[in-house]
Amino acid sequence: MLVYLAMAVDLPPWALKAIDKIRMGFLWKGRKDANGGHCLVAWPKVTQPTELGGLGISHLQNLGWALWMRWLWLQKTEPDRPWTVFPIKVHPSVKAFFSMAIISEVGNGKNTFFWTNKWLHGQKLALLGPHLFRAVSNRAKKMTMFEALTEMRWISDIHGASTVAV
Repeated sequence: MLVYLAMAVDLPPWALKAIDKIRMGFLWKGRKDANGGHCLVAWPKVTQPTELGGLGISHLQNLGWALWMRWLWLQKTEPDRPWTVFPIKVHPSVKAFFSMAIISEVGNGKNTFFWTNKWLHGQKLALLGPHLFRAVSNRAKKMTMFEALTEMRWISDIHGASTVAV
């Protein structure tokens, strides 16, 4: 149940701490609560992978973020699945990490955003031409490569004065 909850909801720090307290009590005492004197190993050490000397018990916040990353990945790579249309509120840090980690191969252009995905030499057009990006409407910023290159629509979505910077 915790895995599904962590995927759907950004659990607040107090909730993560309460869940960890229950997990800690179960691990060290076999019941709901355990005091610091009963804990044989510090909890951050317990949540490390076994290769690093830990017990491999999941760190809940990292687990939730990894699940969100997987959701974003599946939305991008398998957009035809029915569940991809469900909006999941993803933490801004996860979106930023996903954006930095993924470089898109354009293919047919239907899964790659023209302005905000890294497709041109591993860079986003939004970062390569920030003044130009600011001159584009918000609707156009969500345009796919396929939509943008059909009849060169990306050009008609540029509004405002054509300054030197733009």
